[in-house]
Amino acid sequence: MESKLNRKQRTEQKTRHTILASGVRILQSHGLKNFTMDKVAEHAGIAKGTLYLYFKNKNDLLLSVADYCFKPLHDEVLKIFTKNISPVEKLQLYISETTRHTEQNRALFYELKIVWLTLFEKVINDTSSIYWEMVHIFAQTFEDGVTQNLLRPMDTEKVALFFIDSIDRVMFRKIFSKANESAEDDASELLNIYLHGLAL
Repeated sequence: MESKLNRKQRTEQKTRHTILASGVRILQSHGLKNFTMDKVAEHAGIAKGTLYLYFKNKNDLLLSVADYCFKPLHDEVLKIFTKNISPVEKLQLYISETTRHTEQNRALFYELKIVWLTLFEKVINDTSSIYWEMVHIFAQTFEDGVTQNLLRPMDTEKVALFFIDSIDRVMFRKIFSKANESAEDDASELLNIYLHGLAL
């Protein structure tokens, strides 16, 4: 019974992955205006009715596609924060990886620009979301920095919120504008502001 259940779960997981990957390809080739449940189902090689077993509507699918697009970054970020390096180095790597990921996927993220607002409203109010998971990871990183006398005492959760939100704004600027600064330059300048401030 358990093996059958596991087989069913694996099949469902594979189908979901196929649907999300197809959604990404439809966005890349046709854009958001031409993104339809019919096109995604056809590209995924499944019946439209099957698609609705996984996603209740187009908006639900788009939000899941947006999450799916960020999963590689999220996985990489989790690796960064398990490295045996200083809290400051973790922050530097995080900013670099985030801006690099945005640069590499700028066209796709641009198509999802309208979805971001809905997605952000959803995650900001869901304390079990990836957003809040990252807030807690950053708060702990800042706490480690304070303990190691690398950072000044602070309200670590509040600073974590400010830090993550400022990185998000850098990402949005890269997506919506023609800014061509390198990921490394952005990471260096932003971290310099956080570590040293603006005053002489």
